[in-house]
Amino acid sequence: MENKSDPRVIKTKRQLKAALISLLAKQSVQSLNIQRITQTAKVTRGTFYLHYTDKKDFVQRVVHDFVEDFFRNSLVDAKPFLESKIEISEHQVQVFSLEAGFKYIATEYQTFMVLFGLTGENEFSGEIKSEFLQWLRNFSEKLDLDSSSQEIPNTLKREFVISGFIGLIQDWLAQGMIYTPHFISVKVYELLHQNSSEKIDATDFFVI
Repeated sequence: MENKSDPRVIKTKRQLKAALISLLAKQSVQSLNIQRITQTAKVTRGTFYLHYTDKKDFVQRVVHDFVEDFFRNSLVDAKPFLESKIEISEHQVQVFSLEAGFKYIATEYQTFMVLFGLTGENEFSGEIKSEFLQWLRNFSEKLDLDSSSQEIPNTLKREFVISGFIGLIQDWLAQGMIYTPHFISVKVYELLHQNSSEKIDATDFFVI
């Protein structure tokens, strides 16, 4: 069984991930082959097959692990941010820290450029959007937002907010991150909360 904490495993997977991102910046997934990936990563085919069953499994798991890591680094406990609006206990629900999220994106600039289809011939933004929607649905369910009477159904609001936010990230990346992570975090927060009320809603998922 693979030991995920083994430094050798971590190093190998890091090399393979870096190789995949550098290759996808120039060519499509379809045109890639295992030999090119392992040569670029400087690992053997045998080592590759110790961790992945085939190219499809490799690409899917690298993207999944990256998206998971993005949210792991960006989600924070909601209590300090929402207690002025709603009674909430620690660890009841998580919210998305804009500052942490944009800092992570800046650190992993090349990977996000590939994932959002801004370089190369590939596009994986659907995976990030799906994960955002899942976390926002979880936020809504835990706080029972869908049962509250609203003029705009919460499901529509979630889709609108996440689609707009994903588009904003793509635009920021495409322009070469002309604003600092802190500046854009503050401005996005202001945009999302400019019509904020005392009632909790989907936009409260995003905090500074």
